[in-house]
Amino acid sequence: MHAFQQVMAPTVSTPEDEFRDFAYIVSHDLSGPVRTIVGFSQLLAEKLDQLPSDEDRLHLELILESGQKLNEMIQGLLVFSRLNTVPRAPELIDLEITLARVHMELQALIDATRAQLTYPRMPEILADNNRMFSLFYFLIENAIKFRRKDTPPDIRIFVAERPEEWEFCVSDNGIGIDPMFYDDVFRPLRKLHTDDAYPGVGMGLTLARKIVLQHGGNIRLEASPSGGTAVIFTLSKAGPVKS
Repeated sequence: MHAFQQVMAPTVSTPEDEFRDFAYIVSHDLSGPVRTIVGFSQLLAEKLDQLPSDEDRLHLELILESGQKLNEMIQGLLVFSRLNTVPRAPELIDLEITLARVHMELQALIDATRAQLTYPRMPEILADNNRMFSLFYFLIENAIKFRRKDTPPDIRIFVAERPEEWEFCVSDNGIGIDPMFYDDVFRPLRKLHTDDAYPGVGMGLTLARKIVLQHGGNIRLEASPSGGTAVIFTLSKAGPVKS
């Protein structure tokens, strides 16, 4: 008789497993080399007087800027991956408190830009508390960032109740977005402006869209009455959808 060796069936990776692997790669495998690039560039920058030419200084500055930009991109992708791997924790939350926390977190930026942030009495909703904070933080920070020169940001939040959902609108008086790019801006790392004009890596609306979809809603862009951008999104009253 022949002995048959038991053959183990191959392990099938689930989407959650794949996202967890992706998060590890982003946070560990990619972040390490980037930290090395930035760290050694900073050490060299401290010895600029010893470099032979202005050209060398310029090259070092470009390396440092690129390394820092890459690190920001990695961190943005890591946040995106965590939205897929960290379980949602729905609870009844008061968005009035959430907005107050966001306002406090952005207070320094609001003061520096003389921004105005107004909103009505916010409802209580069934949602993930941390994700709701992130959602409003991303949208309000974007509204402040993409402001017009010499014009203080005027950000207004509106809310309407529907039978099965809440509808919100975050409206600003900023530079606006060409309608032909309304879909593009929700893609990861998609930027419409240079870093010199508006720093950032282009993840804010991507993350906001992911959170909205996780809460059974939809999100879209329109031109605001003041010529800026209005981000309109819904959140299901039933709370986050199951994965």
